[in-house]
Amino acid sequence: MNAQETAATNVTPNLTDAEMAPDAAPSPVALRRVTQEELDAVAAKHEAFVLRRPNAARAVLKLCDLSFLDLTGRKLSGADFTGSRMVGMKMAGTDLSGSSLFGTDLRRAHMVRADLNRADLRGVQLRGAIMAGCNLMHADLRNGILMTQSSGDLLPMARPSAQSDLSSAVLARSNLSQAKISDSFVLQTDLRDTCLRGSKLMRADLRNADLTGCDMEGADLSEANLSGAKLEGAILSRTVMRHTKLEGANMLGALLDGVDLSLARTSGARLAVARAMLGDELGAILEAHDQWVATNGKKGTRADLSDRDLSGLDLSGVNLSAAVLRAARLHGTDLSSASLVTADLELADLRGAVLRHADLRGIRLHRAALDCADLSCAQLSPLPLTGGYLWSADLSRARCRKALFTAADLTKARMTGTDLTGADLADARLTDAVMMNAILLHTELEGARLDGADLRGAQRALAA
Repeated sequence: MNAQETAATNVTPNLTDAEMAPDAAPSPVALRRVTQEELDAVAAKHEAFVLRRPNAARAVLKLCDLSFLDLTGRKLSGADFTGSRMVGMKMAGTDLSGSSLFGTDLRRAHMVRADLNRADLRGVQLRGAIMAGCNLMHADLRNGILMTQSSGDLLPMARPSAQSDLSSAVLARSNLSQAKISDSFVLQTDLRDTCLRGSKLMRADLRNADLTGCDMEGADLSEANLSGAKLEGAILSRTVMRHTKLEGANMLGALLDGVDLSLARTSGARLAVARAMLGDELGAILEAHDQWVATNGKKGTRADLSDRDLSGLDLSGVNLSAAVLRAARLHGTDLSSASLVTADLELADLRGAVLRHADLRGIRLHRAALDCADLSCAQLSPLPLTGGYLWSADLSRARCRKALFTAADLTKARMTGTDLTGADLADARLTDAVMMNAILLHTELEGARLDGADLRGAQRALAA
């Protein structure tokens, strides 16, 4: 048997139910069926091998049929599964770092939170796999196909295409930074909130993939196909977009600092092209909004500043309660002591903005960028409504790295998945805040009130 990489040829984007069956890809080499008992014994010896204990042996499971078996939570770093069929396997939390999974069939495998750091996944089949929260840093997902000698001819082991297939896989919140994914087939894949920093995605087929909130800073997307992809709130700063296909892509709220789109195909794409505001125009909008607020909507007009560029302006003390600023650019804007009660700032760019002492009760900041913003002493508590209902501030999935929330009131705030890396929450009130899966790495929490806060799944580490 020989293994070699070849260029991608034909791709079949839609598999039938029959093709998804574990015996769908006939091979000129018979795969040895392994029982669960055999697999457990091999895994136990490998775990002893990792720990350098006696009677140990590295797991070598090349060209085996392991479909639907269970390796949940096993420590199998450096194991060899080359060319094996692993359809529907249970591998949640399994350590497969540095393992060889070259040419394996992992369709519909359950691999939530598995560690695939530096794994060899060339030519892998991951269609329909559940891989949320996986570590795929430095993983190699490029083209590759196993070849075998038969009657003097070199034949492919299974399918004719060498292209790695991640289509319809669920990779939400996974870490794929520095991964090699060039030429891969990633059609309709769930990549929400994944980390793809510095990844190589040249010529990758990402049509209709969900990349909402994905961090792709510094990634190479040259000649990649992202037609119809969802890129709302994605970090695309310094990405390479030479001849990238973005037709019909939704890029509202995406951060595009340092990105050259002159050679990209953007026909039909929803780009948050911020429109500059003239002083007189902005003044008229704010005056009409003041009247709308004062008359309870009977006169004037509600301010809609969506997609507008208000960066660096002095809007301190302004009344923008219930205004719509979706995907607005407010980079470095002074909004200190402003009223933004129940305002909609979803996907807004508020990096470096000043919101000290601002009234932000019931505000919507879903997936907003608030890195280095100053919200010290800001009011983000719920707004009481008739009938005893409370309208909580929504900061879910917002990026608040190194933001200042000193002495801010975040009572009952919705902060699910909020990135608070390096943020200062000293003396902040977080009573009953919903902070499930929040990132609290090196976050200052001295004096913060966390009574009743829901911190399930939160990533926590001591402040630097």
